[in-house]
Amino acid sequence: MASGLVAVLGLFLLVDAVARGSWDVVWSAIGPVAAVVWALWLLTVRPVVRLDDDALTVVNPLRTTRIPWAALADVRLRWQIVVQTVDGQAVTCRGGPSIRGSRPGRRGELSVPYEPEELRTIRHRWRSRRASNPGDTAVRRAWDRPAVVSGAVVAALLVVSAVALAA
Repeated sequence: MASGLVAVLGLFLLVDAVARGSWDVVWSAIGPVAAVVWALWLLTVRPVVRLDDDALTVVNPLRTTRIPWAALADVRLRWQIVVQTVDGQAVTCRGGPSIRGSRPGRRGELSVPYEPEELRTIRHRWRSRRASNPGDTAVRRAWDRPAVVSGAVVAALLVVSAVALAA
């Protein structure tokens, strides 16, 4: 919530500078404001975990990993969901749920660790789909194009801002 307010405030201040015709302020502030908005989008909105019939897709900041169900060795919850592949690699799901604490058991019993519904859903889909295509165990990793391209645009805007400040 606070990060969204920061982004809205920065954009509001840029629009205000444009409306007032303060182009020196616009050119010197557009890079830093774009960098803050990009970082907030990259860290809070962009990460996601997608399930389909063939694979689990993990979109983390700057990287996307597609793991076929047959390539999954284990799914567990640490601070976030961690997927272990059959070749020994671990993929942390930045867009998944995280540990929130533990649920209290009955009086006198130890507390029960919290297991999010999303983790149960991933495990259920994995168990039901892992035998559907046993030959497909190739984990595909790639740069997340929207994040990288928008980051390059932000870098260009930062250069514009630096030039505007130097002038």
